[in-house]
Amino acid sequence: MFRRITLFATLVLMLVCSISFAQKPTDTKMSDSKQAMAAAPDYSFFSPNDQWEIGIHGGLALLIGDLKTDFSSPGIGVHARKALDNIFSIRGDLDLQIVNSKSIGANGQQYLGPEIRNNFGNGDVRNFSDATSTIFQGSIQVIAALANGRWDAGVRKISPYAFGGVGVGNLGTQVNVTGTTDGSKTTTGKQDLVLPGDRNTGTVVPLVEGGVGIAFRVNDKFNIGIEEKASTFFGKRADLIDGFQYNNRDFVLFTNVRLNFNVGGGAAANKTLPLWWVGPAEQLNSRVAALEARPKFDPTDTDGDGVIDMFDQEPNTPAGAKVDMHGVALDSDGDGIPDYKDKEPFSPPGYKVDANGVAMVPKPAYVTEPDVDRIVDAKLAKLKGSMDQTTKNASSLVDWFLPMIHFDLNSSKIKESELGNLSAVASVLKSNPSIKIVANGFTDKLSSASYNEGLSYRRSQSAIDMLVKRFGVDRSRLVTAYEGEKNTLVPTNGANYMNRRVEFKVAKGEADMSAPVMEMKHKSHKGNKNAGY
Repeated sequence: MFRRITLFATLVLMLVCSISFAQKPTDTKMSDSKQAMAAAPDYSFFSPNDQWEIGIHGGLALLIGDLKTDFSSPGIGVHARKALDNIFSIRGDLDLQIVNSKSIGANGQQYLGPEIRNNFGNGDVRNFSDATSTIFQGSIQVIAALANGRWDAGVRKISPYAFGGVGVGNLGTQVNVTGTTDGSKTTTGKQDLVLPGDRNTGTVVPLVEGGVGIAFRVNDKFNIGIEEKASTFFGKRADLIDGFQYNNRDFVLFTNVRLNFNVGGGAAANKTLPLWWVGPAEQLNSRVAALEARPKFDPTDTDGDGVIDMFDQEPNTPAGAKVDMHGVALDSDGDGIPDYKDKEPFSPPGYKVDANGVAMVPKPAYVTEPDVDRIVDAKLAKLKGSMDQTTKNASSLVDWFLPMIHFDLNSSKIKESELGNLSAVASVLKSNPSIKIVANGFTDKLSSASYNEGLSYRRSQSAIDMLVKRFGVDRSRLVTAYEGEKNTLVPTNGANYMNRRVEFKVAKGEADMSAPVMEMKHKSHKGNKNAGY
């Protein structure tokens, strides 16, 4: 009973000492961990991406049982720990302990009990000088950081903690036995303690454990811990770790030193220290400090080029100079002279330029001005002969230069993006005064055939009106045509942008098509397929 009271007092004292270290830290240096919290890409303040802790530990085991304990009982192990939040974490432990105990009583005689006695032979009494138990145990523990209950805990140098867990242990016990048979004393030496039903000398049994500890952070990668752990086992061997059965469960205390390493990246990987070192307020403060450290927005644009000084890579461009999105003066031909100084901003490539940006193109040595005139006259005469051919021949020449335009769904409105194509059509007409052009409207197959006929007619009319009003083409040189949903470019019955178009071609005697019947009958062009539109 005295030993059990001593055990309880030791645990309470360790807990009190641990809590006494829960003072607010005074270090204010920006550590790698703080930098990681400030640099993290998201603002999940209370669940940042933190590191793992792994380590090794070793120390001395103390058996609290029925016999006197030998204090030279070593133990070693490995462990891994991960935070659940700023207070709670989970840890896996693997330990190997070799626990020694000494016999007590007159002449070392101990009553072993009938189960153990029968495994050593006849007789009620066995003398044994010592017992050795090999314990290999694994457990999962939940750890509470005692100092992180305060909101303003900061980044700590010292972390006291308490823990509890469950697991399994493999127990194997040997005793030095001296037996009595027929009144003669015989020494039998070390023997395995095997119970009825055991398959081997070691038995796997469940266990529970708990304890307290305190860790000292050396730097953001390494800390040292001192821990006291108490374990108790269940099953038939719970009172046989010391080799003696007295109807009370044996306890194993393991006093150990832990060397702990933080792994998984640091500030470079946007990972903080394990969260039991960091208070919630510290994470919030680091993020706020990072926001405050950002440059304040200043909309000043000194050179008035439309790019504010914060982003202007050339903040002193002259007034009126054209610049790119970075505020750098444009150099359209890439000759090293910005456009606002360049007298030839689109110099032909491949030639050196003078100080004014003008390409220094060498003049032909043997070509005179009259030679140039003769060449030009010959070319013009040849072109004129081609243009004076029949309309059929003319159409074969210019058909290659006529684009088409496209429309939005159920619309005959000309989009601004199509004005360039219409401009090309107008240029062909102006360059070839002897031809006419057909504007042929089309639709996709999304609506009824009669409705699509009217829509294709309106698209043709919209194209012709834009050529006349916007580009100055004579209306008599334009021919209206429409085909509705016929001759689709893309064979589909659904909506298709390519099928909603107006094609242009050189007229070969065609005349304006009259408006379709549905177009003449209905002023409104809205409807649905089932209604005949």
